[in-house]
Amino acid sequence: MAFIVETGAGLSNANSYLSVADADSYFTDHSAPAGWTGASTVKENALRMATQYLDARYKLCWKGVRRLETQALDWPRFDVEDRDSYYVDFDTLPAKLKEACAELALRHLTETGGLFPDLSAPSGGVVSQRDKVGPVETETRWSGTSSPYKRFSIVEALLADLLRPSGKMVRA
Repeated sequence: MAFIVETGAGLSNANSYLSVADADSYFTDHSAPAGWTGASTVKENALRMATQYLDARYKLCWKGVRRLETQALDWPRFDVEDRDSYYVDFDTLPAKLKEACAELALRHLTETGGLFPDLSAPSGGVVSQRDKVGPVETETRWSGTSSPYKRFSIVEALLADLLRPSGKMVRA
């Protein structure tokens, strides 16, 4: 599979938000982690997987609308306003999106199970359960993990300006 980096033009065949050279530059400026610098031949695949994760995880949460109907990825987008009320250029990719892609590529290489681990039942047991008959209400509280999905706090922080408030989703 060819490695094709989105340029901001809305390419119909792009499969990465970031080039290997740009990811290398990002990590040179961020402590050059061994998990990235030692991964010579799999960097393109890691960047593809990071891009796939971004589009799959945040597809319904992005601000704005895709630039072109035919583009392969969720970015570039129109009508994206940052926290300071400045509009993101519709023909470029935001730097924070690229940084999040780099961070996820590193995690793909270093996390057990990668970015898309198979899910299992939540750990822990039921702490409390409450049922109510009218109007119907049910509440169950679990101990331990509340979600089987991995959360990457650096990625969430980097993407904050590009997501709808409180991660509100819209229908596709």
